[in-house]
Amino acid sequence: ITSLLLGIMLPFLFGALTMLAVSSAAEAMIVEVRRQFREIKGLREGKPGVRPEHEKCIAISTQSALWEMVLPGIIAIMSPLIIGFGFGQRALVGLLL
Repeated sequence: ITSLLLGIMLPFLFGALTMLAVSSAAEAMIVEVRRQFREIKGLREGKPGVRPEHEKCIAISTQSALWEMVLPGIIAIMSPLIIGFGFGQRALVGLLL
């Protein structure tokens, strides 16, 4: 019955970790966009020839996607293995239900 409760809890844990990852990535993106508006003259006004540094925003998004999703990925892969090998076949069935 414990593995059944763990199986019910895992999607919520995975969702919460994913939302935290998206939140921190969005916060870093907002800080970068504000910095660009503050430091690049004419960007806010939309003057011709003024270009934003979009490469930095892409780098922030890519790094966040890779690093922030490591823990949810490990949990999704390792939890059935740990329950299955540690507690047996019946516990694994309870987890996966």
